[in-house]
Parts: sequence; structure tokens; C-alpha cells
Amino acid sequence: LVMLIGFGIAFYFQRRTKTAEDWAMGGRSLPSYVIVFTQFATLVGGGVLVGHVSIGFSYGMAPLTYGICGAAGCFIMAIIAAWLRENEFTTIPDIFEKVYGKNRFLMLVGALMAMVVPFGWIASQATAFAKLYTSITGIDSRILVVGMIVVSVLLTLPSGFKAVAWTDFVFGVLMLALCLLTGVQALDMAGGWENIVANHPAPETLSLPGGLMSAGFATTALWFIAATPGMMTNQMTLQRVCAANSAKNARRTLIVGGILIAGIELWVVVVNPGLAPEDASGWFLTQIPTWVLALFSGFIATTILSTTDSALQSVSVNLTQDIYKQFINPNAEDKKLLSVSRICTVFVAVAAVALAIVFPRVLDLIVASYAYSASGLLVPIYCGYAFRNKNFLTPASGVAGVVGGVIGCGLAQAFEASLPAVFGIQGSWLPSSA
Repeated sequence: LVMLIGFGIAFYFQRRTKTAEDWAMGGRSLPSYVIVFTQFATLVGGGVLVGHVSIGFSYGMAPLTYGICGAAGCFIMAIIAAWLRENEFTTIPDIFEKVYGKNRFLMLVGALMAMVVPFGWIASQATAFAKLYTSITGIDSRILVVGMIVVSVLLTLPSGFKAVAWTDFVFGVLMLALCLLTGVQALDMAGGWENIVANHPAPETLSLPGGLMSAGFATTALWFIAATPGMMTNQMTLQRVCAANSAKNARRTLIVGGILIAGIELWVVVVNPGLAPEDASGWFLTQIPTWVLALFSGFIATTILSTTDSALQSVSVNLTQDIYKQFINPNAEDKKLLSVSRICTVFVAVAAVALAIVFPRVLDLIVASYAYSASGLLVPIYCGYAFRNKNFLTPASGVAGVVGGVIGCGLAQAFEASLPAVFGIQGSWLPSSA
């Protein structure tokens, strides 16, 4: 039923998608309530259903801290939201061109860095779906990975961003309703909040405010360094800001969306049995009544599909607008670009399937992609915005910021530093400031 709703929306908007710009940005006229829920549905995916539940298993209230870190990224991005919308950017390289000037190498590295998080998300969402559905179907996880990404491709191909956004709106509303329903069911199964606390292996981690730091300072700092800058540099968030029908609404939707993103982590804390970390949600599926199981299965599908189709569409836009149009066929007609967008969607999906099967750890994949994205993009975007009216920003400083960030993060990981994004951001700041 969930998938049929998505297909219906996708094919409804297909007739209204006539240009590559329509496919990429949906006409830049979406109302604020659609933007809020597409932000929410896109940014809350399989990482919450699998990875964050595992955090709750180990650290009690700590998932709420992770959610606050992500929400903080939305709140900070809201500061520049009006500028982003007024300039009608489509991708992160568009920001670089506006701030630093046109430079082919800067556009290339900017596009590659913009694709890091969305591509990692596609693979991680498919992995999360497989972990959850294999618990109730017995189907091999690799088959489920392929099935999820195929469905996401079919949702994305017909009409691109507008279908993705409106599908996310419907899915986002369903997600909130099903969170409430399953949260109440989990509390009932556990015998109330008091029993959850009593049966938790570390009940002190479920207290406030102390439980917020129960993962320890180092882990919490890692989340802040990864999730907050990662959200601030996420191209999927940028697209939704720039697709809003006004600059005022663009800012407002980030604030409301951030609140929803942090709030959903309360559901994670409730659905939290004492099991092996990434098996907790799967166990919950085997314990609930059949009618709740059916609805929860829909919840899984809405949550993961809404993130996967958004990520597919975002990476496809980068490949089409920033790679194909800039380097392969600068004179491509609009109809050709629309066709290439759809071809790139299929190409990205195949690559993501391979990654999902080879690298099945959901939370690790998300945090790793955030670290590189934050390292390479945070300083060039936000310092570029701060000094956009000065005359000392050059393409060379933009390139130095991106490349220095990636090298710094990579070296930190190679030497097993606990906070690689910190070194990456420093590596981005030093050469770009010089």
C-alpha cells in the first residue's frame, strides 16, 4: 500500500515534469508544509530504525543527543537559508561558483564531495531495510537490498524532485502517526516507562539530563563533529531549502524540521529492548501483534523509501548538472539532460547495491560519510558565505579548502584518530585561510 501511494504520486507528476530543472528542483514553488515533511522524512531514515536504536540499547537517552546534534545543523543552516533560496542554487558546486568564481576543478571536487553523504545514505538505507525485513520474512538480506533500491528507482525515475518531495510529505505524516502508535504499543508491552527503566542494563542512562551524555564525552563529540556539520553541508537539505516557495519559508522549514528530527529520537528510546545492538528493531517486529506488525512494516517502508529516493535523486542531479553538463556535453539540450538524469539514477542505484552488500554496518557508514562531507565542505561553504562580498576569495582558496579537508580527514582515519572530522575541518581551514 505504501509503495502504491508512492508510485501514484510519481506518475501523477510525470506529466508535469518537462525539463531538467523540473526534475532537479520541482519548480521551486513547494509550500512550507511539504518542505518541512520532505526534510523530516529525508533526514530520518534507516539510521534511526537500526543504528540509533542500537545507540539506545547501549546508552539510554543518548539518541536524543544525536538528534539534537542533527537539529543544530538545521538551525545553523537556517541562518543562510534566505541567501541560498534567493540565489536559486541547485547543487553545492553552484554555491562554489557564486562565491569563488567558475573553476572546472573546483566544480568537480565540489560535486564529488556533495555526493558522498547521499550515496552513503542509499547504501545504508537498503542495509537497514534488509536487517529489519529479514526478521519477519526470512528472505535473504541481499535480495531485500536489491528489492528496496529497485523500488526507490521506480519512485524516482518518472518525475524527480517534485514526486520525491510530495511522496516524502505523505510518508512523513505517516511516519509521525506510526511512531505514536508503535511507541504506545512498546510502552504497553514493557509495562510502562518505569519497567523500561527497571529492566534496562544501565538504568542511570535513561535519566535527564545526565543520560544525554551517557555515551561519553568522546563519542558525543564525534556525533557533534559529524552530524552537525554533516547536516549543514548535506546537499539534500540544500535542495529542499532552494525548492521552497519563498526565502522566509526556506528558513522556517529548517527550524521546524530540526525540531521534528530531534523529537523522533524519543521514539528510539522507548523501542529499546536489551539485545545485540542492531538486532533490537528486528526483535521488536517479532513480538508485536500482527496488525501492529503490518503497520510497522509500512512505517519501515515509508521511513527508508523517503530517504533512499531523495538520495538517489540528489546524486543523479550532481552527475547530470555538475559532471555530464560541465565536462562531457556542455551543449546538451534540456531533453537530453532529462534523459541523462534518469540514466544516472539507475547507475547510482547499481553502485549503491554493491556498496550495501560489501559494507553492511549502517551507523558506521553514515558517520563516515558525514565526516568526509563536513571536512571538505563546511569551511568552503560557510566561510565563503561570510566573506562573499570581499575580493580575496579565489577558486584556488576554494580548492584548497575542499582538498585540504579531505586529506586531513583521511590522514586522521589512517592514524585512527578518534575525531577525524576535527582534523579534516582544520585541514580545510588552514590552506584556505592562507
